[in-house]
Amino acid sequence: MSTSRPRPCRTARDKARDRDLNARFRQHDATRLADLGETFDTVLDCGLFHALPEDGRAAYVAALRDVLEPGGRYIMLGMSDAEPSRWGGRMRHLTQAFIKATFAEGWQVDTIEPATIEITTDPEGVRAWLATVTRI
Repeated sequence: MSTSRPRPCRTARDKARDRDLNARFRQHDATRLADLGETFDTVLDCGLFHALPEDGRAAYVAALRDVLEPGGRYIMLGMSDAEPSRWGGRMRHLTQAFIKATFAEGWQVDTIEPATIEITTDPEGVRAWLATVTRI
């Protein structure tokens, strides 16, 4: 792996430093999180889950289960089914029912609330769901 950091990780690290926050940012295959050899009490996801192909979503949820401590939280910001279909390809417009079904076994869906993903190409952003899920 290259020693140079990708721009999103560098930007996030800079923002955390500027805000005097203690956070670690890692770049890794999200479907192979156990390879990190670590466990976490919180995993944040902004825009990944809805962009994964169907088999990638299943592998990602399994990987989350591997690395989240029991009682750990997964916080996901994903494209909502209320978002117009201007995003092509494999982007899945998430429904509340799909989120609940995906995290039905071994998880507790705590909240699913309307939210917005801020993007630089559209001042209105992307309609999203903000879901908080606890690993049981």
